[in-house]
Amino acid sequence: MTDEEKKSNHFDPESYPALMEFLPAYLHEDFGVEYGSAARAFAALVSDASGDQIQNVKEEWTALRQAFSGRTLLELQSGLAQLGAAWQPQSEEELKAVDEILSRAEA
Repeated sequence: MTDEEKKSNHFDPESYPALMEFLPAYLHEDFGVEYGSAARAFAALVSDASGDQIQNVKEEWTALRQAFSGRTLLELQSGLAQLGAAWQPQSEEELKAVDEILSRAEA
């Protein structure tokens, strides 16, 4: 593996400050009881947050999804854990539900 390939596979949680703030607050260990699903937790964030916060989360979520495109679900789960989330998505459908919530959110 070249240095460039290693660099492109490197995940730096510090590059996602809005997600580092949001994920532990909404996708904590009891999020399933509180919200029922990750998509509903994201919907609660959209309801609670300011326009700038929503925009930052949307941009960082999109960047995160791109960063993990072509990588395994296990790698994404690890990345989410590093960002402070207790949520461990089990399918692409769960991720797409979050994508949909955020795509409809107005910043």
